[in-house]
Amino acid sequence: MRRYAEKTSVPIDRSRVEVERVLERYGCSRFGIMNESDGSALLYFEHGDRSFQFAVKVPLKGKFRYESDWEAERRRRWRVMVLTLKANLEAVASGLVTFEEIFLAHVVIPGSAKTLGQVLLPKLDALYAGQSLPALLSENPE
Repeated sequence: MRRYAEKTSVPIDRSRVEVERVLERYGCSRFGIMNESDGSALLYFEHGDRSFQFAVKVPLKGKFRYESDWEAERRRRWRVMVLTLKANLEAVASGLVTFEEIFLAHVVIPGSAKTLGQVLLPKLDALYAGQSLPALLSENPE
């Protein structure tokens, strides 16, 4: 199966600029991108009084035989991020969903550097196994 933007030649810098333009077009503010040493990045932005954060994850360089393949995968993932943001923000603008509904997992918890997804997703299996939701929402282990 072919993956989206598998053969893209669009430079990462151009995709990053496009991400910023998309965020601005849909009313987001205070956006920024922090590069990680492994080639991945963290995208931060605000909408209204909420903060959001997305990780642009990239497989480790060592998993690729050639550095050019790793660079191609980084370019592809940035194109996927552009597409993801455009699609989600257009869904909000079209009234299909609210901003909070579509980006809930990416909401930064006030006073924390973590997102709701980072806190809750690891506990999802426990919820399905019957543990109560209040216990899952607690940061303190029982």
